[in-house]
Amino acid sequence: METKALDKPRTSWPTLFDPGWMEKFFNAPIDEFFNMGKVMNVPAVNVSETDKEFKLCVAAPGMDKKDFKVEAFDEMLTISAEKEKEEKKEEKNGRFNRREYNYSSWTRSFTLPENCDTTKIAAEYKNGELQILIPKLEINQPKKIKNISVN
Repeated sequence: METKALDKPRTSWPTLFDPGWMEKFFNAPIDEFFNMGKVMNVPAVNVSETDKEFKLCVAAPGMDKKDFKVEAFDEMLTISAEKEKEEKKEEKNGRFNRREYNYSSWTRSFTLPENCDTTKIAAEYKNGELQILIPKLEINQPKKIKNISVN
């Protein structure tokens, strides 16, 4: 399947404050032709709130639950993911005809409101979406530190 340059998400636009923007601009078509362009995709996150909890939905298709790390400390929630993939195609004589490595990682951090119960945060990865439920604290309930496992 061929991917055209217009189908690929643009990671950034050149600015006047970036001294190498002209070099990046003129080298981009060459990098895309040889599939060497740097891809920096950070997943979209939807945040919703009810009377009892906050809900974060992270769009992260193609990942496994073991690829995620979710941590809560004080008023900060940090979600990170790391995935490594290797693709091999060999000829019969054992020489590599094609071998590609794909590594991606990202981190998102959110400042939590003071009324979050960080000891009861739950996370689940299902159908390409990481859902994180953050219950709200009842009045005068103290906070504790907790690592969250992804199910």
